Parts: sequence; structure tokens; C-alpha cells
Amino acid sequence: MIPESPFRTISILGVGLMGASLAGALKSLPNPPVVRGSTPDIREGKKALDRGILDFYSPENRTAAQGADLIILAAPPSIIPKIWEEIGKDVSSDTLLTDLASVKGPLYSQFQKFHAQRFRRYISSHPMAGREQQGVDASRPDIFKGKLTFLIPFSEEDNKNDLIHLQSFWSLIGSPTQIKLTAEEHDRILARISHLPHLIAFALLGTLTQTPQRNALPHWDWPAQKGGALSDILRIAWSTPELWSDILIQNQSELLSGLNEYEQDLRMLRKILEEKDQDSLTSLLERWQEDGMEDMKHGRED
Repeated sequence: MIPESPFRTISILGVGLMGASLAGALKSLPNPPVVRGSTPDIREGKKALDRGILDFYSPENRTAAQGADLIILAAPPSIIPKIWEEIGKDVSSDTLLTDLASVKGPLYSQFQKFHAQRFRRYISSHPMAGREQQGVDASRPDIFKGKLTFLIPFSEEDNKNDLIHLQSFWSLIGSPTQIKLTAEEHDRILARISHLPHLIAFALLGTLTQTPQRNALPHWDWPAQKGGALSDILRIAWSTPELWSDILIQNQSELLSGLNEYEQDLRMLRKILEEKDQDSLTSLLERWQEDGMEDMKHGRED
């Protein structure tokens, strides 16, 4: 029996990298659902239509959301409340909604205060997938393959069937593992496993570009001189600044907590370096590696 999506008409509001990748994954299924989509960028919308990953396109969210069994908001965190306002009067209270935002706390608060009565079936999603590029051209239908997805119930009604259907949906397009948790815990986790690494990568890029102003290095040419280690670290520093400034500010409180923890470890390293204590440095690096390997082992076993 060929598995099919539990939702037969799906609206993706925001056909950028993630939205277009999701549409492509859905259209790659043996028995694909009808996929409707929106983006204010008409060229991107037409491109998605031409590639066959959308069955219907509109620049207006209200129009694209009509008749959907599942509505997916694939927009930056600060834009999502505006979309709620746009589609609120036209979407049935029985329609299931989700979003792909990287930060949940501020959204959850606004949802409970202004939209909980309107959208009675809402489970937020966060698939741990992405790329540095943006737009339909950068989209990939296999971007979710093997990736974990966080699920955060927003609506007060505990609809187990909705959770089961959404889990089946994510599994079908390649995300085999889903974790249900609160918005608060999600943001604490993401601050440390995603947002802090991006902040560090951006800061390192800044350090590199400012080096000629801070040091007399006539042969300095870091793009030509870099090795694999620097390339690996800097990969995420090329992510879209507009999107990531939104994410980092939205998760400010948890990100600052994570940054404080990271700075504590940096101060520890600095002290050891200042003392030229190689034995202590070796012991510390070995302990961090051992702890990390133990964490990774348990993660694979789970």
C-alpha cells in the first residue's frame, strides 16, 4: 500500500527556501496532495508553479489558504502574527495550522492572547533543516530527510488525532523523528544548538574581516588561506542576515543565557592560555570531547 499524506489539500504560506522545499517534497510523493502556495514575490511564485511544486499560486495569503486541510506558515517569526491577522476571518476554526518558525515563545504568547479562540487546532512545527541560500532556486525536496522535527502544541484543546496526523505528515516527507515539547523548552534548546552557533559564526566572520584594521599583516588573505576548519565554521555565517537578525532578537532572553554560558567557558580557556598550562588545557579539551561523545552516543541510541 502506497502511503499518502493525511492531508489532501495543503496551503504553504511563504514559498521561500523552506516552503518551496516542503512543496517539492510533497509533490515527490507517489500520491501527492494538492499544494497551494503564496509569496508576495510574484517571480518566485510563478517559478514554483512552473516547476510543478505548486498547483495554485497567489500573492495573497488569504486566497492561498482557502480550502486547505492543513495550512503551513513558512515565514519568519515576526511575520507570522501578521499572517494570522490576514487569514483569520477566512479560515475555518476546524482547519489544522502549523508553522516552521525557529522561535516559539513570543508566537505562543501572542497566539494565546489574540488568536486562540480563532484557531482551535494549532500545533507549531520546527523541522531541523535549512540551507544558507534562500528562495525557490535553493529549495530541495530532500532537505527534511533524516531530520528531527519539534512539535509544539499551541491550542489548548488536546487533539491527539491532530498530533498523530502531523507526525505522520512529517515522517512521510522524510523527518522520521518528532519531539513534542513546550515553546519555552524549545527556545532554550534552540538557543544553544542553533542560534548561538550562528551568532558565533557571524562574530568570527566579523573578526576576520576587521583583522587588517587591527593588525599589521601584509600577507593577510583569509579567503585564500583558509582551511577546511574555517570553511566549516563559517558556512552558516552566510545565512540571510535579515532572517537571522529576526530569529536572534525573537529569542533574545534564551540566547543571552546561552551566550553567558559560552562566555564562562571562554574565560576558563583564556585563563589556562594566559598561564600556559598545557596539562590543564589538554585535560579540559579531553573532558569536553569525552562528554560530547557520550552525549552523541546516547543521542544515536534514542
